[in-house]
This record gives sequence, C-alpha cells and structure tokens, in this order.
Amino acid sequence: MDKLIESQVIKCPVCKSDSFESVYAKDFNVYMDNVGLVWPTNQVVCKRCGMIYTNPQPTEKVLERYYNSYSRYGDSFKLFKFREAQVEFFKRHILSTSKTVLEIGAFDGSLLHFLRELGVDVHGIEPSEEGVKNALKNYGISLERAFFDDAYVKEFLDNGREKFDVVLFLNVFEHVSDPVGFLKLVLQITRDEGVIFIEVPDAQRPLVENVADFFSIEHIMYYTESSLKNIASVLGLEIPVIERPADTHIIRVLFKKTGHKEKKLTFINEFEKNKKVIEDYKDRRNKFINGLKSKVDGIENIIIYGAGMHTSQVLGEGLLDNINVEGIVDSDPKKWGGNLWGYIIKSPDFLKQTNTPVLISSYPAQEEISNFLTHKYPHIKQIKLY
Repeated sequence: MDKLIESQVIKCPVCKSDSFESVYAKDFNVYMDNVGLVWPTNQVVCKRCGMIYTNPQPTEKVLERYYNSYSRYGDSFKLFKFREAQVEFFKRHILSTSKTVLEIGAFDGSLLHFLRELGVDVHGIEPSEEGVKNALKNYGISLERAFFDDAYVKEFLDNGREKFDVVLFLNVFEHVSDPVGFLKLVLQITRDEGVIFIEVPDAQRPLVENVADFFSIEHIMYYTESSLKNIASVLGLEIPVIERPADTHIIRVLFKKTGHKEKKLTFINEFEKNKKVIEDYKDRRNKFINGLKSKVDGIENIIIYGAGMHTSQVLGEGLLDNINVEGIVDSDPKKWGGNLWGYIIKSPDFLKQTNTPVLISSYPAQEEISNFLTHKYPHIKQIKLY
C-alpha cells in the first residue's frame, strides 16, 4: 500500500503551546478513491493543558477525500435512543428561552424534526446532498446545503439575517481542526443571550468495545470536561451546563456569552491524567481485539454483511487476514456494484446460493441485521463480533 503523508505539525489548538508528548501512534489501512493507503496517525497530549489531539494534522484535502469515500447515510443507525436523550437535554436546559435553532451538520434532519415538534423554529445546514434530500423527504425540513465556514458566516452577516437563540452541533466538533476558530464563527451568528449546544465523545471514557479504534483517524480532536472549560476560558464564555451521562461515552455542554471582554486565561492542566487514560486504553484495546480474533478462529471462508466504515475497520485491523473473504453484501442498493477493499459489493440475494458463514459487520445495527438474516436466510451461519 502507498503511504499517506499529507499532514502538518500544529500547536495545541486550545492553549497554543508547542510542547506535547506522543501517546498513541498507529498506522491505519484505509481504502480511498479505490486505492489502498496506509494512514499514519499520531495522537499527542499537550503538556501545558492536557488537550488530546492528532499531530501532525491531516490536511483538509486528505480529510475531504476520506469522508467522500464513505457514505454515512447508507448504514443503518439506531439513533432514537440518542435523539431522545438530546431532546430531553434541550427541554431541560434550553427550551424555555429559545425560539430559533440552527443545527450545523444536520445529518438527515431527524433531530430538528423532534425539536420542531416542541414548537421551535428550526434551521439546519448540511454539506451532503443525500442528507439534504433525506431531511426533505422524511421530515419535510429544508436544509441549506453548505459548509459552515468563513464564507458562510460572511454571507449570513452581509445579508442581515437574524441571529439564532441556539446553535448546536452534535458529533461534529471532534472533526474540526480549529475548534477555537470554529466557535468564534458560531458566536457571530448567535444572539447575545443565546447558547451553543455541543455533544462530543468523552476522551476520558474511551469506548473499547468496538472494532473502531477510539484514537484513530475518525476524529482529530479529543475532548474532556476540562478541555472544554479551557476553551470557554480562551473565548470568555460561561458553561452553565455540562453533563457526562453514565449510560453513554459522551459529553453534552452549553456555552454562553458572558459579556465580559477581558478575562484572565486560566488553563486546567490534565496532562498526566490524560496520558494515563490512553495508556490504560491501549491495554484494554489489545485484549478486546484478541477477543474478536478468537471469534473467527478456525473459519476458512466468510462473507461480510455491511459495506461501510465498520467493514473497512475490520479489514484494516487484520481480523480476517487468514480467512478467504468470498464477498461483501449490503442492503443498500446504492452500494451494489461498488468496490470496497477490492471486493465488489453485492445484494443480499447473493446469500441464496451459498452456505458460507456471514460475519455481521456493524456495531449499532448488529441485532437488526441478525434478525433480518434469521428471517430471510435461516440456513446461513451468523458470526457476531459483539
């Protein structure tokens, strides 16, 4: 495989220190533009404030190529549990003082649909054409197809558009290469008494029980409660609410303008704590991957069900290196005939003519796929990773 090397060394995105320690370096095998590549990653911890981030940082060009290689709409996601929790958070902490909401990275419009039912005037922007179409088709919500950047904000302000009571972005912030700069843009379209609602993975509770590596190429920023407080300090913001739900590995936080122009910067330094978190994660991760490998021990031939990011991670981790993969199937017709890691993606009808065991390659939809296979292809042996 060719090596992907388009990257750049950066300072800490929060405190701007150039003193850091590498804590998790790993090469990932990825498949982009029908080409197999090795993507070297290096996660570091800032010695001044403890922020965990990818350094060197992949260029915007590389990130765009990567995300364009994998559709986030083709897989089946069980979002309702998370949507319910997000809506409940909104009702408890935001609803009483908010009339207008903008969601950045609105996905398929499903969250805005639930917020609209609360009587809120909802708006959203989404860069994916498919996401915009799904929002209109499924919920009757018209999203702007756009990237949230300097150009968007300039046009917004030049046109005299009304600022929002709430701007929210959930599972977006960890993908942003300049979090402080991004929030500065958000503040420009948020009214003075408004709030910013963010949801991010909790880096001090990294999920191990998934073939997807938590400290990987998926995210380039890793937040903790303290790093979010440090960002608030840099921008002179208040944090009226911050929650770390016990049943999920995420953080929900509200940022609010204080009105104070000058404020002494105070950084919480959690360097040692975050370094230990990642060292512990390494040990647990190794044990988990070895457990997954034991589930396919002795199998000579296999078919993979699922042609998304999860399958790319399964193949990239080498779980099936000594097994003959006869093919990949997926329920999404848009993927049929496509290519993933050199395999042509096929319809589930392919399973009618085989007795080869099927590996269910999905974390959130494993049981849903299993039920489908049991009903439609009861003769097929199923292999579950979780």
